[in-house]
Amino acid sequence: MQMKLFCALILLSMVSFSAITSPLKTNKRSLVQNNFSDSSNVHSVIVKYRVRLHPNPSPTGTVVVNSTSNEPLHFYVFDLEGTLLHRLILKPKEEKTISNLEKGTYTYDVFKNDESIEQGKIIVTKTLPIRGQGA
Repeated sequence: MQMKLFCALILLSMVSFSAITSPLKTNKRSLVQNNFSDSSNVHSVIVKYRVRLHPNPSPTGTVVVNSTSNEPLHFYVFDLEGTLLHRLILKPKEEKTISNLEKGTYTYDVFKNDESIEQGKIIVTKTLPIRGQGA
């Protein structure tokens, strides 16, 4: 008799425990499914480079800037103190040359419709020899 009572209590406790924990398991499962199903609707494309610079680093002080955009861009070159050195307006798919940069590091900023869309560095590794002097 005690054995039957003991088995009945164990069985009752197992049924009660599963009834309490099963809603928790169901909620966890539905949360995971919702997270994955919601994330599949997100589509984003990031266009990183609208200009290409070459060679960079430049051994001669001359850098060629290529626009890869289908819209006009404004390209600005600054020294490390923030002084504007060059300002270019690049038409769609246009290429322009910046020359006579001294040895050092420069920054550039690319604008489209008065909004900065890209920044970077230009590095010049060698100083050009002065005319009339040996290299």
